[in-house]
Amino acid sequence: MTDKTILIKELATRINKLLDIPIINEQNEQAFFEFMLSFLLNVFLDELDKQLIK
Repeated sequence: MTDKTILIKELATRINKLLDIPIINEQNEQAFFEFMLSFLLNVFLDELDKQLIK
C-alpha cells in the first residue's frame, strides 16, 4: 500500500465514523468515502502540480 492509499483509508474511516448514511450499508459507505477522498485528493494534487510547474 502506498502512503496515499493509507491516508485515504484512514481519513475515510474517520469520516465514516462521524457521518452515517442510513440507506447505505457500512461497507458501501466506506467505499464511497474512500472513492470521494481519492477523487478530491487527485484533483488537489494535480492542481498543485500545475501551479508548481509554472
